[in-house]
Amino acid sequence: MIVFCEECGSRNIVDAEAAKEGAAPRCDSCNTVLVLHGSPFAASSISQKKGPRLELKFRDAAMEISQSRPSITMGRQSHNNLVVEDSRVSRSHARIVFRQNEFVLIDHSTNGTYVFIKGEKGMNLKQNELLLQGSGIFGLGRKVAPDSPEAIHFSVVPS
Repeated sequence: MIVFCEECGSRNIVDAEAAKEGAAPRCDSCNTVLVLHGSPFAASSISQKKGPRLELKFRDAAMEISQSRPSITMGRQSHNNLVVEDSRVSRSHARIVFRQNEFVLIDHSTNGTYVFIKGEKGMNLKQNELLLQGSGIFGLGRKVAPDSPEAIHFSVVPS
């Protein structure tokens, strides 16, 4: 089964049967104990509220933004949740926040963020914010095609 880490948002593949029999599964990225809903490892103190989520995919990495993980940062420096090593990408380029049950992309960069939402005309978001809806791609500091390794794919999954 696929489990998103509630601490870092990384996508993990967990063998559900093995998790029931052995030790608590841990995140491959940050080593936090993964919460498996309906398992003995699901912490009762963690709110299990349902709501929309945003799934991000960049190269081999996958992240999720939701009520339990309401923001991520993207940029060239290692302090970001999603690091994109490119001279056109600012150190702290952009972030996505979960605000009032919606996902907002906020650009802080010099070169902008090129956004292509499926069914809409592409745009360069620069020092501004944009509501992310449906699915699409964006590129930090450059235009990207869907098959580009620099493309960050997103999909809003309603509750």
